Amino acid sequence: MGCGICGYVGSSDKQVLMEMCASMKHRGPDSTGAFVDDGIGLGIDRLSIIDLVKGNQPIHNEDQSLWVVLNGEIYNYVELRAELEALGHRFYTDSDTETIVHSYEAWGVDCVRHLRGMFAFAIWNSKTQELCVARDRFGKKPLYYAICEGDFVFGSELKAILKFPSAATQSIDYVALDLFFYYMYVPSPLTIFKGIRKLPPGCYGVFSLKGGQFKITKYWDISFEPDGNLVDEDDVADLLYAKVEDAVKVRLRSDVPLGAFLSGGVDSSVVASLMCKASGKVKTVSIGFEEGGLSELKYSRMVADFLGTDHKEFVVEASASELLPELISHFDEPFADHSFIPTYYLSKVTRQEVTVALSGDGGDEMFLGYPFMTDPSQYGLYSKVPRGIRRPILKVIRGLPGDSRVRRMADHAYEKDYGGQSAFQRYAMRVTSMDTQGLTDLYSSDLRGKHSPGGSYEYVLKLIDDSGAKDPIDAIDYATMRSYLSEGILVKVDRMSMAVSLEARCPLLDQDLFDFVRRIPSGMKLKDGETKHIFKRMAVRKGLIPREIAYRKKQGFGAPLEAWMRKDWRDLTSSALDPVVSRGYTGLFDPSKVRQLLADPYVNSNRLFSLIVFLQWYKMYVEEEKVAAPIN
Repeated sequence: MGCGICGYVGSSDKQVLMEMCASMKHRGPDSTGAFVDDGIGLGIDRLSIIDLVKGNQPIHNEDQSLWVVLNGEIYNYVELRAELEALGHRFYTDSDTETIVHSYEAWGVDCVRHLRGMFAFAIWNSKTQELCVARDRFGKKPLYYAICEGDFVFGSELKAILKFPSAATQSIDYVALDLFFYYMYVPSPLTIFKGIRKLPPGCYGVFSLKGGQFKITKYWDISFEPDGNLVDEDDVADLLYAKVEDAVKVRLRSDVPLGAFLSGGVDSSVVASLMCKASGKVKTVSIGFEEGGLSELKYSRMVADFLGTDHKEFVVEASASELLPELISHFDEPFADHSFIPTYYLSKVTRQEVTVALSGDGGDEMFLGYPFMTDPSQYGLYSKVPRGIRRPILKVIRGLPGDSRVRRMADHAYEKDYGGQSAFQRYAMRVTSMDTQGLTDLYSSDLRGKHSPGGSYEYVLKLIDDSGAKDPIDAIDYATMRSYLSEGILVKVDRMSMAVSLEARCPLLDQDLFDFVRRIPSGMKLKDGETKHIFKRMAVRKGLIPREIAYRKKQGFGAPLEAWMRKDWRDLTSSALDPVVSRGYTGLFDPSKVRQLLADPYVNSNRLFSLIVFLQWYKMYVEEEKVAAPIN
């Protein structure tokens, strides 16, 4: 179920609970449920997917001592139910949610280790007076929380927590602000507000009403253990096929219509192909752009024809800027990955056809599909240029007219000295939007007097250290999964799909599939510079997609932001940032530095978009809604 859950421990005000639910009605328009008792309130807006008749939440166990609300799906609920019934548990619904309360009865908080799916749930134990909240392994479903005047408050979205009276007044967290401008999102456990946090992926937490303490435990983490016995590529491809096929099949469990996002890339195409094999004709939806260079419609059309799907297309135009305020509001905190724009349209068009859609998200992380994972050869060549003439050469390239992509690469290399850094440092540089000095310069003197930005690369470099991986590529993949995937891609997909009440499922992020993939040596995933080698080999060997689709050049899923900034959005960009340039709006930024960025909107498109997003967020959450206190 793509739902919105919320609640609190310590209070029992049903009116407040209903207001929290109402703020997330888009996540679950089918029904609203609540359980309120002394010192506890659980609420849910439900999007009905499994057991449409009896599956309304909250759901309880046999003696009603346990109550649960779930956002997400437990895909192995059929197998879990059989196991639990054999242990003597009695079910009163056919829903996947009920397996959680009985799993908790059987195994306590370790029940999370038995769940295969995407989930964020809260379970109240009236006997121990404890609330357990948990989040799935990769972080497909969100969970925010706050401890306010002794009350523990949680919600699927930050806006629900802000409805709780003692949580409504917040101040901006400057560290989170730094990370937003570095990475275009705020990573967990932080949020943009000091007093509100995110439960990290792969964790559960227990709040005790009696003790007033909240303890977080990590129950799962990404790890890589290459298996030396996996050497024959055909054998590995066959084993991989069985795992991917099972991951898709188990996600077809639904009592409502399903479809698939289809980009024309290898990941979504493989998922759609396996759906067709399992269930026959499938509805697929693709998004394109007027700017032909970024549109993948011809490839998605090729796959749709190959598979015989019921296919639908939609072209996103530059006028999408009119929706920015609405879309930004769904994130509740600054989020500037511009691919949220096409993701919204993709979700909206898909929702007109089905209630559940399968996607190819996670394929690039699982199978090493990003070019930045290869430490591109141009930086190796650059490092061989005598240090004394590197910067003069780059300065000349930066001044050349024409190919702005080359200019931008020269800008990055000039500013960051790629060739003089380690592979890990180059990786960190490539996944950040600006460096520490750039952010320091962007901030106003007033803000710099209160706060010095932290190091721009510390976040991902620490993740690399935390990975424990012996293989450098595995270490980079760990960092990518824990950062860009969990905190960027999955947040974007959840918010934009839930904005239109659509459930998105990611079979390539199946935990059983990952348990196999993590044992495949990186040299079989990334081979001779070819990304996703073993996955592509599997797809072609099994006849899932045309060879041309499997081996075509990778194209990212994003809006043509640079082109829009240069043409259609140029006036919009200038007017959006004029309050900062002309009157120092918010007091956070240096007007002269913003003016410099505006001088070249093509090269500075990501930085300018981050500023536009932040200012729109600030206007809604600080100025107009007044849910946040003045920045201090």
